[in-house]
Amino acid sequence: MRVTKLLLALLLVLCPVGLAHAEDGDEKDSDAARAIALPGRLGLTGFNDMVDARTPKLISVRAGLRYDFDIQERDFDGAVKATREKVEHELELYAGGSVFGLVDVSARLPYVFRREENALRGVADFADRDRGWGDFDLAAKVTLNFGGFFSVAPYVHGRFATGEPEVEGLYSGTYGVAATASILNDYLAVHGNVAGFQQEQGLSALIFRAGVSFVAWSDDMLLLRVYGYADGIEYEGRAGFDLDVEFGAQAILLGFLTAEVGSSLRINDAGYLDATSKKVLRDGLGVFDRHFEDDGTWEVYLALGVVFDF
Repeated sequence: MRVTKLLLALLLVLCPVGLAHAEDGDEKDSDAARAIALPGRLGLTGFNDMVDARTPKLISVRAGLRYDFDIQERDFDGAVKATREKVEHELELYAGGSVFGLVDVSARLPYVFRREENALRGVADFADRDRGWGDFDLAAKVTLNFGGFFSVAPYVHGRFATGEPEVEGLYSGTYGVAATASILNDYLAVHGNVAGFQQEQGLSALIFRAGVSFVAWSDDMLLLRVYGYADGIEYEGRAGFDLDVEFGAQAILLGFLTAEVGSSLRINDAGYLDATSKKVLRDGLGVFDRHFEDDGTWEVYLALGVVFDF
């Protein structure tokens, strides 16, 4: 959790600096508006999983490489005690572009390395390792701007089961609406996403996100944006929901190099198990009780890329 604490400290230190820049720029075009071109996980504008409803003016092109490290540990304490740890590394290629502040599209292709370790009664039972090119993603959004400070964007995201057999997933689709309100001459923005999620074999869920981003520094050499938000998902048929807290920072260096670093921590777990987890527990460990305790779910991510505005 050191990354999360570091990002929080960075936010507190840089907020006063950013506010001073925002006040200085009230009477001219905002340098902070360049942050709108920064990409999130899918390649659409935004940060990590949050979709920014805004779209850069004229033409913007972006591409890059992203690394995600996820770890999840769950303890099953029913008729049989078991522990399951899942570690996943993803190296993702993404590309995206937008035109005239209206349409934004992107594509993503990950390379996945996944390791799963399972223990029965505290004794290591078996470990499973898979690797290969993962499923191909496409995403798009259309921005509607109201009064220059508030934007709404319907968006769609499709995942196609094109990956190698060891890491291939299921076809899925996400359809939602992003909303962004920006103040202080684009230095401060409030973001929200609400979306429906549908996956092959009938799984459906409601996704909801809310948070803020703040441009802490902006000049010709460096633009720095920090952000924080809550990311939730409620699965159909379950009483609870997963809730993660996300913090991170993005930068534009020398006007075209982009970078992002961030961290995620789960603070509430709905107890949802995917089909793969159920199969491993049933066939590999003989565990049929699906009640478990989340013993730690967190993520660290890093992205490097380029962005060109015309």
